[in-house]
Amino acid sequence: MLYFPLEKVTDSQLQRLFRTLWSWAVCEDCQNCKRCVEDDCPWQRTKRLVPFIEHYKDLTAAYEPDIRPGERPALLRHEDIFEIIQLLKSEPDIVRCQLTERLFVSRHCRASLSAADLDYAVNLAVRVMTMVNCSAKRQSATLLEYGLAQIPWRSDVSFSQFITDIFPTTDHPGLNNDGDTDSPLNIRTALTAKKLMKRAGLKFQATDDLRCHLKLDRKKDVVHIYHHTAFLKEHLRLTKDKARNIPVSDSLKFGALPRQLALEALDSIQKVLFPLSDPKSHSLLQSLTSTSHFDPDCLRFESASIRTADEKDIAYHYFGARLADLYEELENPKPRGWIEKWLERKSGARYVMMATLTGVVIAILLGMASLAVGIYQAWLGYQQWQHPIGSAAYNTSHI
Repeated sequence: MLYFPLEKVTDSQLQRLFRTLWSWAVCEDCQNCKRCVEDDCPWQRTKRLVPFIEHYKDLTAAYEPDIRPGERPALLRHEDIFEIIQLLKSEPDIVRCQLTERLFVSRHCRASLSAADLDYAVNLAVRVMTMVNCSAKRQSATLLEYGLAQIPWRSDVSFSQFITDIFPTTDHPGLNNDGDTDSPLNIRTALTAKKLMKRAGLKFQATDDLRCHLKLDRKKDVVHIYHHTAFLKEHLRLTKDKARNIPVSDSLKFGALPRQLALEALDSIQKVLFPLSDPKSHSLLQSLTSTSHFDPDCLRFESASIRTADEKDIAYHYFGARLADLYEELENPKPRGWIEKWLERKSGARYVMMATLTGVVIAILLGMASLAVGIYQAWLGYQQWQHPIGSAAYNTSHI
């Protein structure tokens, strides 16, 4: 018989979830399901977090214990997930095998607890905490490339190192050099979603996995967008008063992703792809929230509550390479149709060849038309020579 122990979740459990994740101090009225009268009570922000809450419910409701006869599930209630999250926060430098051992001991049932199910429970806790889909085992590189599988968190790697490894940092001079306005890679102003749709024929698809943000699937012409902006804002609130470059392990102790990572993910949506100051971009993003399951909070721009004065314009170190890939696709779009595919891949050369080919075709058509007109005129001249009008009239008058 199918068994789903986490199929239902109460408001009280959601409050404990947010207290565990982000140290929410929910007011007494909210705890007692009464009308909230405190302006600074974080529970009022749950309306903005509805997409994340629905995602959490979907993940937990789908949990089916992976156990054999005589074994017990690793998760019997939502509080078991909260326990794993709290342990990850308190000891972010713990390696996975030690975390698993600690959980075996804390459950006082080493002999009967399913190891495979416990691995799944850890993966689920990591996914709720960081919105990253991970596993204990290595999977197909092809599946990982397209974000279709879990990324491995090996048993000898710490949680903080795992987060560092899956979000590597790079630098892109053209993207991060604010002073060089003449740079050919001035991506921030050139790279917008509406241009990607119009020039490159790309579509946008919401993803719940942060590591897939801005990933371009060239086979499907799809750009994956991590759309849970309300989730990102909660992480930014936690570290607003902290240095942006604090170690990853320190960020995780607060329950937050690296601040620079969260800022880049948020700004790449609201300032680069869909600049909310542009009515057309705002309208496009609004349509995605209505038809493509994007978080409606994407349309809400916040500044003072989540960022400092020097974070209005940031460099891109986590997602710079992917923004550069999108810019390259914008400048050199993938050939579409048999004519473009026949021509060169580089868009500049392709369009020069297309223009030349078009000119040649037009010249041939004009030449053929001129030839046809010339032939017709010659035929008319020949007919007039064979049958002069004056001679015909003279002959008629003398009959």
